[in-house]
Amino acid sequence: MLAIGVAFAPQNASAQEGECADVPPPQQTAFSRPIQLGISGGNINALIKNKKGQVTGCTTGTLGSMVEDSDDNEYILSNNHVLADINKAKPGQLIVQPGLADTACVKSSSNAVATFSNYIRVRFNGKKNFIDAAIAAVQPGDVSPDILFIGPISGTVDDAPTFGMGVQKMGRTTCQTGGTIFQLDANLLVNYSETAKPRLAKFVNQIAVIGNTVTPTFASPGDSGSLIVTLGDCPQAVGLLFAGSSIGAITYANPISAVLSALSVSMVGSCTEASPSDTPSADVLAANVGLSKEVEVAAKTVRDRHEDQLMNVPGAVGSAIGVGDQPGKAAIVVYVKKLTPQVNAAAPTNVEGTPVKLIETGEIVAY
Repeated sequence: MLAIGVAFAPQNASAQEGECADVPPPQQTAFSRPIQLGISGGNINALIKNKKGQVTGCTTGTLGSMVEDSDDNEYILSNNHVLADINKAKPGQLIVQPGLADTACVKSSSNAVATFSNYIRVRFNGKKNFIDAAIAAVQPGDVSPDILFIGPISGTVDDAPTFGMGVQKMGRTTCQTGGTIFQLDANLLVNYSETAKPRLAKFVNQIAVIGNTVTPTFASPGDSGSLIVTLGDCPQAVGLLFAGSSIGAITYANPISAVLSALSVSMVGSCTEASPSDTPSADVLAANVGLSKEVEVAAKTVRDRHEDQLMNVPGAVGSAIGVGDQPGKAAIVVYVKKLTPQVNAAAPTNVEGTPVKLIETGEIVAY
């Protein structure tokens, strides 16, 4: 989440191509209704207060996409920490666009586009989490299902992301960016704290994405809630962006199928995907990096058996399955806050014959 102090101006996105390079970036400003999605927004009560109850700042994230339930009721999909203010929201609270960090922390009910409806609780104290997600019921006529700069998306999802798959997202801070699925099955310790004292939540089975040569930074704080989708004329949802490394190297997302299942909703789409013959299959994409699903699953099984050992590496904040140095081989990746000679010396080089790689990420934080 993007947090600002009340004395500071909102942060602008890094300049991107075209309209994303405008100052202020369009996705951080107030949109005429109906709004497109992929833009600044959040709970109207997303204020940061000190122990005395004084307001010291506020937060915002991204209103990511539109979903619907079995009764055709429509909702905005984003993160718990964007719409529900980390487990605090009550049904009916206003969801505003833009978010408070883009209005100098000024609350205005006239900015409302939805009302908070439901969330999946983020659990702390070592309990496992699978998603960070919430929904808010749209106000009639105030929200379009299209995503800014991406356009309409498919009503179906890609629930089998593969190594090397090209993806994109539209978000509040870094605008429209492209990237690649870098690692899978990521287990993470994510810091949700707005102060110097950590507040860690454990997430399992997440997707890791890196940027590309055009947009090397795939996401930054404030992009939480963005929908990560495939490339092409009718993109399919792949994941819900929620966290990233504090040094900006890697972005993390909940698998979209887990999000939709937990909230009992489906994507609202208004385009039609290309025929299967025109779209690379998961097997083809996997073959491009030489790693089969069977190899990935086998490496994950080994990682899971040795997770306690791997997380004892000094400064470890997570692990994942990545592509190994040998064709067709997987590697276990351990994320560490800082890569030092001492950390290298303390980490195993392999477990049960599966190589172990270390990647410096800094802290992993909720975006």
